[in-house]
Amino acid sequence: MRRHRFEPAKLVAGLVLLCGAVFALLDAADALRQPDWVPLAVVPPGLALAGLVAAVGYGARRARRRAREARAAAQARDAEAAAGTDLGGLPMDELRGTYDARFGARDGNAPGAHEWDADGSDADRSGADGAGADGSRADGSVGGSGGRRAR
Repeated sequence: MRRHRFEPAKLVAGLVLLCGAVFALLDAADALRQPDWVPLAVVPPGLALAGLVAAVGYGARRARRRAREARAAAQARDAEAAAGTDLGGLPMDELRGTYDARFGARDGNAPGAHEWDADGSDADRSGADGAGADGSRADGSVGGSGGRRAR
């Protein structure tokens, strides 16, 4: 027979019901006279106690399992970092592949493949064509590659 884990709630419930059965047998044999309400006052609170023990046991097993899984994940991360492996398969890679499939692969030297400032302005624009750093002209129009493209 395969071994199973110890469950204290089943032990408590079994002891409560066993005590209730012993009291009932003693009462039936006239060895112990007790009022009829005593089993009703003892068994339900005992079963409630068994439920409480079950909840505490479940919480302890769950906390232990989570701690064990966290340790295993930390060991796996440490082993991966020690091996120097790359973090392949990130969600960003999937998005990048979808973008490349729809719009073509980006070339670092292609027009429009340059860095932008945090405010969206072109970082290396000199303004030699009469446009400001954000691509706007003196008359308020937007020209060149600055500004937003229509989709």
